[in-house]
Amino acid sequence: MGTQIVAADTVGPWNTKVIPAVTRGLEAWFTFDTDASRFGFNRAPYKPNAQIVGTPVAFATHGRFKALSNYLITQVMDSASATIIAVGRSPVVLPDPMPVPDPRPVYASTFSGPSITPGITGTSFGVTLSNSTTALLNSTSARNNGSGGVTTGQVNAADTPQNWGIRVLRTSDAAGTMAQNITQGTKVVGTTLTQRALTANPFRIGSAISNFTGGEVDISSIAIYSVDLTDDEIAKVASQMRVRMQRLGITV
Repeated sequence: MGTQIVAADTVGPWNTKVIPAVTRGLEAWFTFDTDASRFGFNRAPYKPNAQIVGTPVAFATHGRFKALSNYLITQVMDSASATIIAVGRSPVVLPDPMPVPDPRPVYASTFSGPSITPGITGTSFGVTLSNSTTALLNSTSARNNGSGGVTTGQVNAADTPQNWGIRVLRTSDAAGTMAQNITQGTKVVGTTLTQRALTANPFRIGSAISNFTGGEVDISSIAIYSVDLTDDEIAKVASQMRVRMQRLGITV
């Protein structure tokens, strides 16, 4: 019988589980640095690891992912309520206007696939936290359009994509989709409150399931919850992530 060591706010060793500031609904907690072969380790207690696809690149403070090429496939499924909290940045200044194909940085996404929610038909855009332009953080959450089909609950908050920051998406059936950059002090909550339209896709980190070809993103840590955390809970998680970043020499 072995002994499991659980450590909080650690940069290493790589195989320790985190003691999260908020445990309610925690599905995934990943930290990226130093060794890309370890990127698939899920630090959330008792939760399964992710599959590494392609060749994400390891840096001393983060991992670099590329949409549809180098990313993680988690075992976290789309859910009626979700919160994503990510520490990262775009490694480049985004083009303006955004070309086609769209090379936006994607932190986490289930975009896109057929709706699996009974009574809602069509292609569900799932959930995506990304930067959609040179100055916007985008949170997308597919919802019932009111007629039994799928529409997109989408909100944007002011953002500087190439700067390190703590970025947040929150969504649920009962509350509007939120986009927030805690570091920059921006936050927007949408007003669409219709039922979420779920996909059968698990979350990817660093990529969507389709689109955003070639978009790169630097991520140091990311947490995914299957609940809509309160503002206070989000602040607690952000504070915990901030401690790790300070140890890595980055202020967020």
